[in-house]
Amino acid sequence: MTDTVAATAALAPLAAFVGQWTTQGEVKLLGPSGRGAPFRATDSYEWLPGGHFLLHRFVSHMPDGTVEGIEVIGYDASRKLYTMQSYDNQGNATAMQASVDGDQWTFTGNNVHFRGGFGEDGQVFGGVWEMRERLNVSWRTWMTIELRRA
Repeated sequence: MTDTVAATAALAPLAAFVGQWTTQGEVKLLGPSGRGAPFRATDSYEWLPGGHFLLHRFVSHMPDGTVEGIEVIGYDASRKLYTMQSYDNQGNATAMQASVDGDQWTFTGNNVHFRGGFGEDGQVFGGVWEMRERLNVSWRTWMTIELRRA
């Protein structure tokens, strides 16, 4: 199997994300009170021309304001993982990587980590984001999310 064919086959799991989603969740880490706060968002995923990258657009109404942005998801055949690069209206640029095992996904960045997957015949995607303040510090639940196909 050539590298191009392998990369194309590896992109197939991303197709499950394609479409419009309504998202809700709860941010768990909010200041010293430790109380959670709900949020909602809209997400859309579409293939860029050529089918090598997935474009994710999001508008999140978070407890501390609205975050809008884009994320480009691709596949790095040499490392056998998904690459994720996002940019938002607050000036953040974030790089993560992802892996999939069946319907279960793991996303990992410097200080963030997500585990979750698809349910209800692909109509729901949900899981838990964890965060840590710095390396070598234990992970804490940051937020829970649930995307429902619109």
